[in-house]
Amino acid sequence: MKKFISVIALSIASFSSMAASVSFPESLEVIGVNGLNNVDSRYLQLENGQNLIELQYRDLFESNAEDSSWVRSEPLYLYIDLQTAANYKAITPKILSEEDAYQFINSPYIKLTDEGGSEKQVALMTHSQLMTKLLLSK
Repeated sequence: MKKFISVIALSIASFSSMAASVSFPESLEVIGVNGLNNVDSRYLQLENGQNLIELQYRDLFESNAEDSSWVRSEPLYLYIDLQTAANYKAITPKILSEEDAYQFINSPYIKLTDEGGSEKQVALMTHSQLMTKLLLSK
């Protein structure tokens, strides 16, 4: 029995050491990961290799003293190929106004920064861009 528990503990430890993580800002809501929906987290543990994350941009802006409005995107897709187990942080460009938000939605991208400080700019895809990528890759 002790041997069985040791094997399980080692398996869990090796699995978690091979996983990468990505944290997202409040304005990016994670809708799904690798086809699984109902993921309600801003911090994801992902396996190394290819991952597809479905996101939605949403933020509330005040248009005047008494009025505010939500700005939401259609689903956006982040396709990342994680080769190393590292902690990544997703950062959007500065979005200070509704105009900035719509500009981001029209050309969505994030920067992925790892704990070493290196960063990589990654485009977010719309549904049609994702389908095109999948069809052309075959």
